[in-house]
Amino acid sequence: MVGNQPERLDGIDRRTVIGAAALGVGAALPGVAFGQATKTATGEGWEWGPMRWVQICATEDDPGRYDIGFWLDFLKRTSTQGVCLSAGGVTAFYPTKVPYHYRSPYLGTGDMFGDLVHACKAMGIRVLGRVDPHAMRADALAAHPEWVARDAAGQPKRHPTDRDLYLTCPNGPVTFDWMPQVLREIVSTYPVDGLFGNRWAGGAGLCHCAVCKTKFKAASGFALPTALRDVSDPVVRAYLVWDDEVRYEQLALWGRTVTAVNPQAFFTPGTWGRLDPRRLRRTARALFADRQARSGNAPAWLNGRSAKETACLMPDRPMSGIFAVGETATPYRFMDSVQAPTEIRAYLHDGLAHGFRPWMTKFKAEVFDKRWVPAVAESYAWHARHEAYFRNTDNLAQVAMLHSSQTNTYYVEEVQRADGGSGGPQDAQSLRGSSDDATNGFYQALVEARVPFAFVDERLLEPEAIDRYKVIVLPNIAALSTAQCAALRGYVARGGAIVATHETALYDEWGKRRANFGLADLFGCDFDGTIDRRVQNSYLTVRGPGPLTVGLDDTPRIIAGTKRVHVRPSGASLPAAFTLVPSYPDLPMEKVYTATRTTDEPMVYARRFGKGRVVYFPFDLDRTFWENSTGDHLALLRNAVVWAADGPQPMAVTGPGLLDISYWRQRGSLAAHLVNLTNPMAMRGYMREVLPAGPYQVSLQLPRGATSRRVRLLEAERDATFRREGDRLIAEVPQIKIHEVVAVDLA
Repeated sequence: MVGNQPERLDGIDRRTVIGAAALGVGAALPGVAFGQATKTATGEGWEWGPMRWVQICATEDDPGRYDIGFWLDFLKRTSTQGVCLSAGGVTAFYPTKVPYHYRSPYLGTGDMFGDLVHACKAMGIRVLGRVDPHAMRADALAAHPEWVARDAAGQPKRHPTDRDLYLTCPNGPVTFDWMPQVLREIVSTYPVDGLFGNRWAGGAGLCHCAVCKTKFKAASGFALPTALRDVSDPVVRAYLVWDDEVRYEQLALWGRTVTAVNPQAFFTPGTWGRLDPRRLRRTARALFADRQARSGNAPAWLNGRSAKETACLMPDRPMSGIFAVGETATPYRFMDSVQAPTEIRAYLHDGLAHGFRPWMTKFKAEVFDKRWVPAVAESYAWHARHEAYFRNTDNLAQVAMLHSSQTNTYYVEEVQRADGGSGGPQDAQSLRGSSDDATNGFYQALVEARVPFAFVDERLLEPEAIDRYKVIVLPNIAALSTAQCAALRGYVARGGAIVATHETALYDEWGKRRANFGLADLFGCDFDGTIDRRVQNSYLTVRGPGPLTVGLDDTPRIIAGTKRVHVRPSGASLPAAFTLVPSYPDLPMEKVYTATRTTDEPMVYARRFGKGRVVYFPFDLDRTFWENSTGDHLALLRNAVVWAADGPQPMAVTGPGLLDISYWRQRGSLAAHLVNLTNPMAMRGYMREVLPAGPYQVSLQLPRGATSRRVRLLEAERDATFRREGDRLIAEVPQIKIHEVVAVDLA
């Protein structure tokens, strides 16, 4: 990734693509009971130490122009414990001796990288060297034509934004011969603690060079595909699996290269895309998530979601969230601009609340505009004062959402054509985001409902990893393997609960439609073979009172969805809380009425299965909520989770506004986070002002046998008023400016 823009493979986002090797159920993770699972316990490596990071991302003209004194002062007053400094790859910021390793022409006889490394080490700061191998220059191409990535016609691929550069092939000599020389030189010359790979897997997309053709043919028996858009093509699938294997080989080689020189150092990838967490953990000692900012169309809780997604991959590794102070998320990438300080604070603190260690990145070491400095400096100083309450060991959430890269990759909705037929995957590229829209919709509902929740990865569904949750939400998780369905079935039989929507489990792990849901026995209904891809003016009759109709019992009907799966009841369920009012015309006005005012066709299936509970909606409730934000859908999604959980949440908050909450345990304390997202532009545009809100009452379930010794409010930096009611602690929070933490010291 460069900035906040994900690498793409001819139209497919690398972040959402996975290979077949990653589709099974993964190895066990530690932890089982409330207050004991989702472990992030501190290990023995140095990587567990740094809690605050700064990345100084240099440009070629920075040597001799940037102010090293500014940066050293900034690192000191922010109590920064780790830095990432531009070292080499596309450009060397030190006097390299590796052939064709281009030195910054502004370096002269100096050593910008070395000067910063030694100064930071003298301050006791850990150092990662940043390397980026994705581009090369004409002299390297002339000497080594086998290094460059090539298009289908065999021509070298030029860099899309700098025509003087060429994109390197990530699968050949640059990766496996040349870059190990660069890595070895940096680690053997400077006292770095590790190397960080930016665009370590290249940025050329599908490469048609002789090396790639030969390697792929030997591994798969196929010629290279012409493009990667049609994920139903077995050749494309084979390519994705092969590309995974090359990345594992690359990580292993680069890791061995670094540790051979310094056994305490390691290589860490800046992005990991589709890689299987079980195999990634063989080399990755820390995770640094590169989602630097949000666009004006992204929700205010985006960095919190990034933290949850990162944590579900490897909860036993320290994880940092990279955030930028410049405008890096828009398609135009105004790299030298500065974001509004309020936006920086809100994005940073939402990541903190969900477990990120902050990593600020500043493009260009020369600083033109310093308006970002107070926002970062004050947040870092506050974080340093209260660091102990951010060294989390357990996430105490009892609700989780299933994170499914394979659904985002291989599930592509069919689209209805004008001739009545249906189009295949290549006709439906614009619909690829619909599964993430469902996730966003359910995510927004849980945030608004103030339900603390985490993510679980589809490849890590062992009982030890998922049984600590009372509820797992499946927001249109369409593509699930037979093994994954069996793992979820076992989870429910043992006493867990699921809430699922739309086409969940209707497709296998490759996106091939099944004859019936893979979880049909849980849902209590069977697929009858028909899916309506566009439904207009359809409604749900409310049949309450009941647990799913809370807040809606004075309402005769509410909006239905815009997509529907036709099903047949097949097992005992609770009486349907909502039934279908079929679609009828929405124009002309004179025709907007229906002769079928009610039906008995269920639009929700709620039932008990084994020792657990299941709620299934055969329509796109969550996706429609994301699109339309109707409060009725919020109530329905909230009620489904509440009924499925069959008990109170470990953290409950009453009071005004939009809050993003989380609840964590540390070695001797608990920390309940409340991030105030109440602002005039929460769902559109960047934050320019956060509106202080309150008062709040926070109710926390204490771990079994725990006794509170002291309760503090970290934003207010004073003791809290609280009382004990049974196994719960009730704390008063008069006001939240942006991020209050109720910190409970345990006796």
